[in-house]
Amino acid sequence: MAADPGKNNGQMHDHISLKHKMIMGGIAAVVIPFIIAAGIIYVQLSGFQMKAARENAIHFSADVAQRIEAFLTQETRLISSIAADPDIIHASKTGDYTIAARELADIFDSIGWNGTTMFLTDRNGIIKVDPLFAGQVGLDLSDREYFIKAKNGQINISVPLHARGTSDYEIVMVLCTPIREGREFLGVAAMVFSTDFLVDTITRMTVGNSGYAFLLNKEGLILIHPETELILKQNILGLPANREIKRLMENKEPGIAAYVHEGQKKIAGVSPVKLTDWTVVYTQSLDEIMAPVNRLLLSIFISGIVFLVITVLTIYIFFSRLSTPIQKMMEMAAQVSRHATEALVQIGPDRKIIFANPAFEKITGIALKDVIGAQPLFENSGGLPRESIWQALESGNPWSGHLEFKAEGQKTVAILDVMIVPLKDDRGRIQGYLEIGRDVTDELMFEKRLSQAQKLEAIGTLAGGIAHDFNNILSIIFGYTELSLLHPDLDPKLKDHLRQIATASERARSLVTQILSFSRQSKMELVPFMLKTVVKEALTLLRASTPAFIRIDTRLDSSSAVMGDPTRIHQVVMNLFTNAVHAIGENPGTIALALEDFMVDQEFTRTHPGIKEGKHIILRISDTGCGMPPETVDHIFEPFFTTKAQGKGTGLGLSVVHGIIKKMNGIITVYSRAGKGTVFNVILPCIAEDGPGIKEIRSPIRRGTERIALVDDEADIVAAMQSILENLGYRVTAFIDSVAALSAIESGPDEFDLIITDYTMPGITGLELAGKLDRAGIRIPILLMSGFFGEKVKTAAHDAGIDHLLYKPVNTYQLSAAVCRALGDGDGA
Repeated sequence: MAADPGKNNGQMHDHISLKHKMIMGGIAAVVIPFIIAAGIIYVQLSGFQMKAARENAIHFSADVAQRIEAFLTQETRLISSIAADPDIIHASKTGDYTIAARELADIFDSIGWNGTTMFLTDRNGIIKVDPLFAGQVGLDLSDREYFIKAKNGQINISVPLHARGTSDYEIVMVLCTPIREGREFLGVAAMVFSTDFLVDTITRMTVGNSGYAFLLNKEGLILIHPETELILKQNILGLPANREIKRLMENKEPGIAAYVHEGQKKIAGVSPVKLTDWTVVYTQSLDEIMAPVNRLLLSIFISGIVFLVITVLTIYIFFSRLSTPIQKMMEMAAQVSRHATEALVQIGPDRKIIFANPAFEKITGIALKDVIGAQPLFENSGGLPRESIWQALESGNPWSGHLEFKAEGQKTVAILDVMIVPLKDDRGRIQGYLEIGRDVTDELMFEKRLSQAQKLEAIGTLAGGIAHDFNNILSIIFGYTELSLLHPDLDPKLKDHLRQIATASERARSLVTQILSFSRQSKMELVPFMLKTVVKEALTLLRASTPAFIRIDTRLDSSSAVMGDPTRIHQVVMNLFTNAVHAIGENPGTIALALEDFMVDQEFTRTHPGIKEGKHIILRISDTGCGMPPETVDHIFEPFFTTKAQGKGTGLGLSVVHGIIKKMNGIITVYSRAGKGTVFNVILPCIAEDGPGIKEIRSPIRRGTERIALVDDEADIVAAMQSILENLGYRVTAFIDSVAALSAIESGPDEFDLIITDYTMPGITGLELAGKLDRAGIRIPILLMSGFFGEKVKTAAHDAGIDHLLYKPVNTYQLSAAVCRALGDGDGA
């Protein structure tokens, strides 16, 4: 019997249909879970990415705003201090700006300020002083907004504007503060500085291809922008799409805004800048923000297609099941986790760690086996309780901050910038937590060192500013003291008093030098000296200033010599003794000072790094004061650390002491207990008995008959130095006007054998005087004086033909030796 063709075709059709149904069922079993999983992952990653992007946007904008605020606050303090200067107020009141102009020029030169200029106006807005742009004097600023605000008593900062007095029409800002005496308005003090700092701060804050920051004024006009053609030209608040940014600016509150620019969706972090009406906006394209998620989705899609093809072929051929796409994606996620540079930690709903990637172990030094199954400690520098963090997380909110990790046996602490995100299911129930951490240990250390460097720089700036005037005063004291000591009929007791004045003045000059040396990290010149002698000198000064209810016990048993700087050791004794007085306070107490020989052996060196075996001398200063707890003792030698009330101490004293002792190859130890007093031990190596001599041999005073031109704008200094030089036999012509001195020397160069001139003078400086004489072909030896010479000044002096420098203040011996050297009479010894 032949088969029915129709029946066979129907059977074949049924067979094929069943096959297709099986294939379609297999495809559905793969595709549906894949699509669902991909959708969930995409939604969660998108939300996480958007949340991170929003937080980054507000963080970046706030960071830029804080940098601008810090800069403006610093400059505001400077201009406010200038406006409060009594000489500035007097000049503004009387209309005589001579002294004010000189002070403003000194301030401008001494601080090494990189701004454009600074100026003073009278109460009518007319510029009276401008140390850099003299052509600006007389300019009327009464119509300027910043002048009007200052006149109304408001310290203010102008918007960026084009400067009139610069050749390239530079964009600058004006920081303006009123000059007042009581309620009377006398004028304004202002500084003009370039917007380079703002431009640099703004333009450096770029992320990717579309993330950048810009600065707006309160009307929405762009002040600073990476696209310079938009600056001071485009107002973004006029666009309807930017109404959310406008709302945040009007409320002067930080926040996040979504808007559309040129058809492109963006998000922006908005942060107001204190002290101004400005607003920092950080913006980034939504497409770029979502690009990593989209790339991941594409990778998942491609992987799914490949997996789908393999699954279909397997179902078609073997009718067997394969693993689901979710398993494949978990394997991919595990690989990403293993190779990630950030620490990834997964925490279960029971608060225990169930996973940590290798990067966590590498960053923290904590083995993975020690953290799996343990609860995270959440130790943070802010002291936030762990339970507070858990409350935030368990309420469904993410938490971010700095967490500290320290492996057992390690001294260093790793600091991670951490974000912890609750992981929720489709019903919003928390299934665990994902912790992502980035190592910021080095970044925080850098910020700390930068802050310390800025403080040291500020100290150096202050020291440089006061050195000249203070040393001029000391020069007068030196001069008249030396002259008084030369009087033949001087009473012996009065002569001894004058010598004490000279000694104290020497210490004062040395202390100014030490401040300058500390701020510039200069090298210490080491000489042999008797430590016992320096300690006795310090005690002579300290006894007079110590309260009567504090008893001083001394036991100076050692006469050994050390190699070091006597002045700095004097500073060490004064500092430690003064600290002991402060520790005792208003209560009766005792300060004991002992000096004895001390032999350092091998066992002592093992427990006290930084010291070698051999004979040493130990200086011990102890007190019965309040003492210190261990946590304070651990930090007392750190710069700027102090336990005194604000305004009562700088925190530099013990750090300077530590640096001095270390440079002399010694060590300093401290033992203290709260309520039990404190003991400081300074241990210094002794020099060999056959070492260099330790007696101070003062060179004899050299005399002469040469003709000297003495130039200084301080009349008292000129009078004192002229008397000293004339007592030494020199013929002196004195000038307090550098312009008159130049004219006299040019008119009769053959009448002078030597010129002694101050470096800083009104009219023309000492360097300018030397340069003009050199260009005129007048070759007379020049001795340049100043309280401090920086490297730039030394180089400029050498270029001007000046090979002889003299540091103020100066005594008879130093002046005599310097004159001899300048005249070519040996080495002045």
